[in-house]
Amino acid sequence: MPPAEGRAPPGNPSAAIRDLLVVAAATGLAFALSSLLELREWLTEVTHPLERYQMDELPLTFAVLALALAWFAWRRWRHAEQELHLRIQAQRELSDALAENRSLSQRYLMLQEEERRNLAREMHDELGQCLNAIKLDAVSMRDMAQGRHPEVETAANSIIDLSGHVYDVVRGIMQRLRPAALDALGLHDAVAHLVGQWRRRHPAVDCRFEAGGDLTELGEVVNITVYRLVQECLTNVGKHARAGAVTVSLQRTSPEEVRISVRDDGRGMALNAKRSGLGLVGLRERVEALDGRLLLRSVPGQGLEVVALLPLSVEEEGPAPAHEPARGADPGQEEAAGSETGGGRVA
Repeated sequence: MPPAEGRAPPGNPSAAIRDLLVVAAATGLAFALSSLLELREWLTEVTHPLERYQMDELPLTFAVLALALAWFAWRRWRHAEQELHLRIQAQRELSDALAENRSLSQRYLMLQEEERRNLAREMHDELGQCLNAIKLDAVSMRDMAQGRHPEVETAANSIIDLSGHVYDVVRGIMQRLRPAALDALGLHDAVAHLVGQWRRRHPAVDCRFEAGGDLTELGEVVNITVYRLVQECLTNVGKHARAGAVTVSLQRTSPEEVRISVRDDGRGMALNAKRSGLGLVGLRERVEALDGRLLLRSVPGQGLEVVALLPLSVEEEGPAPAHEPARGADPGQEEAAGSETGGGRVA
């Protein structure tokens, strides 16, 4: 808090000089009044009848007491100054540790996303091609055995069906590892596609998507954080909220900030209740890794709103790096699967 106007901050040398001048002026004024009123003689006259009680020694005793209280106050002030210095040092160290932790968290999340991207690509290049080769060989076997070897034809059809099922599973895993729509379409269209896919899987819920502002060139970190946050919130709404309506809002409120909001009219939650899931913890880690804020607004029985405010630094803005999407991954198969935060209710 800044010092009051016209008042020197505590530690300013001018304040110490001013205080010394006040002490000197008060001492001089006391001497002048004592000389003018002859207080010493008056005290001697008053205390003389009480000399048997040693009352004439009180002035010196009070003077010693005043000096002792001054020494005591000085000692307490020195102790408080040392405590304040230690507290400031501890707060500085804590701030540095938090900054380092956020930097490590952000680096960890980026490495995690990069590893997911590479894993999805490897799964497509290796496992996907092997499954396609198996399916093609099974089709050839079926065609050659058609009408002549029924048992071979049946086995070939089973292999074709099984390989197709395995490939669908692999493709779903690749989509959860790395959303291909985010690389192919950009943040706005990727989130809109995610909301559309979730709406088709939950036709009984009125799900709306609102977007505003320039959402291009936010940076890779912000893009994936926004996408994962919306993905996790929609997953939890589908699992736990029992909502009839959901609104997803993505707004660039200023050149330095993006606001994400997911609001439902479900059963809500008690904000002070203990939660065993890791969904909220994971979301908060993602948001705070970017120096953002995660806010929860809810009343039991009246829905839940999750709001994230993400700052956009100069270093983060700019075109996202062109990453090759997981080839063979169809954006039409995008699934709003639970993120790595544990799938716990963000509620």
